[in-house]
Amino acid sequence: MSAGEIDLSPGERVLWAGEPVQRPLYVAADGVTAPAGLVLTAAALWFLLVKAPSGAAMAAAVVVLVIGLYGAVGRSVVRYLALGRTTYALTDSRIIARSGLFRQKERASELAGLPAPVLKPGPSRTGTISFGGPGTVTLMGIGEPKRVRDLLTKAIDEATARQAPPESGSSAA
Repeated sequence: MSAGEIDLSPGERVLWAGEPVQRPLYVAADGVTAPAGLVLTAAALWFLLVKAPSGAAMAAAVVVLVIGLYGAVGRSVVRYLALGRTTYALTDSRIIARSGLFRQKERASELAGLPAPVLKPGPSRTGTISFGGPGTVTLMGIGEPKRVRDLLTKAIDEATARQAPPESGSSAA
């Protein structure tokens, strides 16, 4: 995402822009989802092949089969392909991610009040930066993750300081 593609607020400036340089096929959350999907797929296939259901039972088994296949492999493939079309930007007040497999969708998180960024190192000097809170932007598979984390930490501190009410000093009377 280049600075020209971002709708900036008056006075807002871009500090960093980038994209994933590493697209992980599987992530930690897939450690639960993929095996559960495999179990659902196996159960649905067994039911379809051994019990040979008809009508509503067959329709339900096909739905379970599709859900199982999506959990086992589909979710990872969709994420992998979507990361190929993902871009990130850090401004002095927001972190922005634009991604989507078919239609680009932009998500943004205000920096003020975000918790400290958490860096999970990846292969080949890449990493994923998250904030631990639900609904916040996650930067997956980025290059130079330590530098980006440091930029984020500084930007969060500065944005939080701008949002804080001025301390009332003791008045000399």
